[in-house]
Amino acid sequence: MTRGGKYLSLSASALALLHTPLAAQSIPETAPAIERDDPEFEIDPTRIGPFDVTVGVELSSHYDSNLYALPDNEIDDVVFELAPQMRAVHSSGPVEIAFGTRTVVRRHADQTSEDSEAVRFSSDLTWSPHEEESLSLGAAFERAIEDRGDPEARDILAPGPRELDIWSGAAQYRRARGRILLDIRAQAAKYDALSSLDDNRDFSAYSGSATVGMRVGGSMFLTATGFANRRDFRLETDMLGQERNATTWGGRVGFDLAPGGLVEGSLSAGVFRYEPDEPTFEDRTGFSLAGNLIYRPRRRTAFILDASSGDVATFRTGATGRTDLTGRITWQQEIRHNLRSSFSAGYRRSRFRGTDVTEKTFVGRGELELLFSRHLSLVAEASYGDRTSDLDFDEFDRFRGGLSVRLRY
Repeated sequence: MTRGGKYLSLSASALALLHTPLAAQSIPETAPAIERDDPEFEIDPTRIGPFDVTVGVELSSHYDSNLYALPDNEIDDVVFELAPQMRAVHSSGPVEIAFGTRTVVRRHADQTSEDSEAVRFSSDLTWSPHEEESLSLGAAFERAIEDRGDPEARDILAPGPRELDIWSGAAQYRRARGRILLDIRAQAAKYDALSSLDDNRDFSAYSGSATVGMRVGGSMFLTATGFANRRDFRLETDMLGQERNATTWGGRVGFDLAPGGLVEGSLSAGVFRYEPDEPTFEDRTGFSLAGNLIYRPRRRTAFILDASSGDVATFRTGATGRTDLTGRITWQQEIRHNLRSSFSAGYRRSRFRGTDVTEKTFVGRGELELLFSRHLSLVAEASYGDRTSDLDFDEFDRFRGGLSVRLRY
């Protein structure tokens, strides 16, 4: 299992659903959902030309009890990481331009074939003519490293982890003024597995959504969302000559809570319709869920709920489709003014259509960050994951734990 976004690793099978071009990354911290009001630990960006620049680096070492996510004959190792990061922001009236980059260099004490380098570059342009109205454009490139615990990760050990290049772009217009909410999004991404052995994993994904909401009081809108996704594979047919491309569309209803209140975020549920190009495959309807809510009952406390359900790309032999249901709840707490914590519990269920295979993964993770100054902090973290499956060789459990030093300027 990955530890949040720290590894810059996502499975190619889930990227079409989960990987969205994000705003240029901020410098890592343990409890980002807690509102900050302590100037002792605030970073003052360095002015370079028209940009406010912040930089950081994280040095970490951790123990992995099951590096290859094996059901038996587990191989443990000690992993070292160096992760520099930079963010530059220029604001001029209603316009903000941001650039970010993050690199993760990973080295192993024993299993050196697993050594890797991941990197991400991102840029964003945001125009906000009013407080509750914005137009955003973003682009990103990522060299991603697949985690061995992902649902369809490489199961041979010698070549090392799978590497992917991901090119992505996104646009969003959001208006929440008055009684009507309008949120329109579009994105495109190209996924390219570097190894020629993985040519069947290369595909492009195009998606769009439109949300309309009506304010029912305070910061709450009741919403209706329509969405569509298209996947085009570079190899359009499989070894049996069957079409691989597919279109998914659907709708959800729910609510949206604007920032500034006790709770913020959105949650919606509905159905999706999966329509493969292959005429011998049946169309199917499934449960669609999308949600991210932040609840702040006190100034130093935040609870976060993330949830999703929908169709994702699959490369498993014999599978005609895959549906993932994911959920995670996180508790972030400022224990003292210089001690922050984050604890989370997560669940993922992957169902592979056409194979009668279901995988269920449970993950628990905890992190403590002790700040010595605005520039230096020490982080202790631990996680445990357990996956069950209808196939014995897909099951495993795994513990990770270690220490990190974070520097920010």
